This record gives sequence, C-alpha cells and structure tokens, in this order.
Amino acid sequence: MPHISGRLKPLPSVSAADADFIDCMIEKKYVPYQNSPDAPGKPVEEIRALGKQLFPFTPHSFQLAMCVYDWTTASFSRMVFLKIFEYTGIPPPPFPIDQSSIATQIWTSNWGSYTPQNKDFMHSFMMQPADSLDDVKAQLSNVATALHNLSEVENRLLSAAMIALPRTSIFQHSQLFSGQVDIYQLGLDHFGIEFLECPANTGPVGKELIIPFAETLATYVSAGKTITTKMVWSFTDSVEDAMHYSNGILLVANIPRGSVVWETAAYVTLLSNDPKKTEYTFMPGTQFQVQSVDKITVDGKPIVVITLQPTVPDEENLTTPELPSEAKETIPSGIGRSGVLSRVEAYTPAVGLPHAAEKNGGRRCACVVGG
Repeated sequence: MPHISGRLKPLPSVSAADADFIDCMIEKKYVPYQNSPDAPGKPVEEIRALGKQLFPFTPHSFQLAMCVYDWTTASFSRMVFLKIFEYTGIPPPPFPIDQSSIATQIWTSNWGSYTPQNKDFMHSFMMQPADSLDDVKAQLSNVATALHNLSEVENRLLSAAMIALPRTSIFQHSQLFSGQVDIYQLGLDHFGIEFLECPANTGPVGKELIIPFAETLATYVSAGKTITTKMVWSFTDSVEDAMHYSNGILLVANIPRGSVVWETAAYVTLLSNDPKKTEYTFMPGTQFQVQSVDKITVDGKPIVVITLQPTVPDEENLTTPELPSEAKETIPSGIGRSGVLSRVEAYTPAVGLPHAAEKNGGRRCACVVGG
C-alpha cells in the first residue's frame, strides 16, 4: 500500500521574557500599528483565538500571533529598518545600528498617511510627529536602544511563529515571487545591505550602510553564491502580484530539490490584517543559493530577475520523504527560467487596481503613477 514517510521537527522555544515584553508593548500601543488604514484589520480577540489555533504548544500563542499580525501592518517598515541598518559585521549582538540612515528613511517616508508628520506612523517608532530631519535624528537618539530592543524581540517571536506554522506543499506552489525593493523610499542601492554577506556590515559605525546595486550583483549576489537575509522577506504566489510591488527587482524562489514542502517559508495570510493579500514569509537568517541573475526590460523599465533556492536547515541530515510513484509523477516543476522571464517581460501595470496609495502599508506599488 502506498505511503508517505517523513520526520517530526522540534517545536520552537518561546521566551517568557520576550512574551512579557510584547505584552508591555501592546499595553503602550506600540504593537500592533495603531489606526492602520491598510485594511479592516483584526480585533485582539480574533488574534488571540488564531494564536491558540495555530500555536497550541505554547502558553505564549497570543504573542506569537500578534507579532505575525503586526508584521503585516505598516510596522513592517520598523522591523525592516532596524534589521537592514545593523552593522552585523561588528559583534557581539545586539549589533550597532546606522542611526543616521534610519532617521533619513523615516523622514523621507511619503506614502499615503505614512509620513513623519503622521502621529500613528511616528508612534510606531516611539516618536512624535517631526518637522525636520534633525528633529527625527534627535528623537531617534533618545529611543534608539528601546526601539532596537523592540525589533529584536519582535523578530525572535516572529521567527518562532514562522517555524511553527504549517508548511506549504509543492503541490500548491513550487515557486514564490517577491517584488523588491518594496518600501517606497528605499532604492536599489539598499538591496545589498539586506544580507549578512554585505561588506558594508563591518562599518565603521557612522558610515552609511549602502552599496551600489551593480557592485552587489557583481559580487556576493551573483550566480552560485549563497546569501543570508538579515530581515523577514515577504513573497507571494504569482509573478503578477510580485511585479505590482517591484521597484526594479523580481525575486523568484524555487523550492529546494527533493523537498515536497517549503521548509523555510510560512504562509501568514491567516494572521494578516489584509486577508485578501497572499503572503509567504522567510524568517531572518534564511539562506538562499543564487541560481541566476537576468536583466530584462519591462514596459520600458529595467528589471533584474534574481532566481534563488532556499537551503534547508540540516540539509545533509534531511531524509527526502518517500512518495508513492503516482505522487512523484504529479509534482509540479514550476515555471521554467525562460517562462518566468517571458511572463515578466509581458507584464503591464494594471489600471484601476483595488487599492490606493494609502492602502499598502508603506509598500511601493504600481497603483500610483511613478510607483
């Protein structure tokens, strides 16, 4: 009789101190993002119920669920900035941060209601509305340690939640896609600092964390290299949705050879503040092998398509599940490289998409002219 075999994975440990800290942040209304205009959102009791459903193994299920939910709001910009602007080449952790660059990113935010003059946006950074870059820098210097600690704790709980969420099978999706760089004010020269391999991570502290995109592609993000993410990465299940958020880059993730589930990607839409947006997330510290880098033109604009394959933790000790032969014959192979490039080249931003600039949580998208 046909059978499928595999192995059990250990459940993640969750720190009681981290959970208590998140409770404190919830009480002070730093978590989740307040008065979010993105979507109807979820009431606290619904998040609590989903936590018990998805993370029944821990008494801290609510805090895990809340951190995932918060990531899907505009709080994601705080989590991104506090991770990519870390000098990870200067140990020990917590690593020093490039405060000047973080302040500049906050000050130059200008996407719908996500501006430095907006009370809720600035509150997410533990600050008050600001009227100048110097004002943002001064406020940040006073809260940087607390803000960085919030980022560290929230990312730890977010990672634990992602490990525990059910895996998505290859029968559903054998490829995932991400449009980058997807924060409005970030540019291509910030893409390279998202990885531990970036040479700029060694500082010195105070030196701007940035690296020319061309240099990134010519060195550590080139075919055959392995890269390690500093931050959570969001993907979706279609080329078209990913291109909607692209600012010059499309990432294509192929499921590891021999795998029948996405070991390192978690489906988080159940906990999203926007249940209509399909989202898969890779946790900080995920490693990818760069399979190819292609430069094409889409609608008159240059696009770099980077094809990646996540590495499986303890891959050398991982036993490939034994599948019945009829199942092996039905495993999808995904869109081939030429097929992906053809679909991207044929992409044209749609008109009249069902949300406006203020409905994107600060993510750059094709809904707005020049986005």
